Amino acid sequence: MRLPIVFCMTLLLCPTLPAQAADSRIARDGVVFSIGVRNSEGVTAFYAARGFPQPMLDAIGQTCFVGAGIHNERRDTLWLTLTDWRFSDAAGREVKRITRAEWDDRWTRMQAPYAARATFDWTQLPESRDLQPGEPVGGNIALVSPGGEFSLTARFRTAGGEVLEIAVPGLRCEGAKP
Repeated sequence: MRLPIVFCMTLLLCPTLPAQAADSRIARDGVVFSIGVRNSEGVTAFYAARGFPQPMLDAIGQTCFVGAGIHNERRDTLWLTLTDWRFSDAAGREVKRITRAEWDDRWTRMQAPYAARATFDWTQLPESRDLQPGEPVGGNIALVSPGGEFSLTARFRTAGGEVLEIAVPGLRCEGAKP
């Protein structure tokens, strides 16, 4: 099945360099889930090439970005809600996710240009949305750099109330400067 061009471009926005063993494509219960940690230098270069000011680039360079793609191959609606996802370090402690609202507050404090803010927002995975049958979505998730190996447990709800869980161990954010 071919994915829409918009979905494929979203996944390619900030290529994961170098590829890691933890980069995963998991197909389970009608959900195709792709995940990979972004290279800090590549992410910063992506935004620098779009004219972001240095204070924004500095904030981005200190952040761990995880790229995710989800394709709903089910016959019912799938709900993506990032507050249902858990990132945890090797000791089981929560790795803090940086929400869109927190980014908006940062950008407001540094008086970031609206064009750069919109571009950044466009590349992030939505905080919450429904995925209709056959529909894909993709984007980045920002984390406070965990400084070591971490894992993700992604939970999705179906229209029927079922909870689908996908666990991805062995993620590592290289290059982000905490």
